[in-house]
Amino acid sequence: MSYEMLILAITTLLFMFSWVPASVAKYHVYGLRWLASNRSTEGLPPMPEWAQRAIRAQDNLKENYPGFAVAVLLLAFTGGFTRGTAAAAAIFLAARLVHLPAYIAGAPGLRIFSWAVGFVAMVYLLIMALAALV
Repeated sequence: MSYEMLILAITTLLFMFSWVPASVAKYHVYGLRWLASNRSTEGLPPMPEWAQRAIRAQDNLKENYPGFAVAVLLLAFTGGFTRGTAAAAAIFLAARLVHLPAYIAGAPGLRIFSWAVGFVAMVYLLIMALAALV
């Protein structure tokens, strides 16, 4: 397996479990019965700020993951992996591993920086994937 595919697999695990922080908060605020229900929010107290940020962090990962995954899969399909794409994939994952807790903790400078670094890495991967297709 290529390094980029390994990074994609690890990023997919992050993607799959990014719901955990928000669900922990929902459990503490609303209880297990609510989590097992149809989850009507009528009359419920608001979530704590950190939990609201956890939901937004998960949403942000949902928005960025597809572009990364498509880029890596296109590179795999075209045989376009290089040292640069390996570095970009690792940078994307590292940036996302920083972004999620930075967002939840309410550290806007670190959140914005980590998002930008990950976004640039993803754009690089997409450009390399497009170049490999032509």
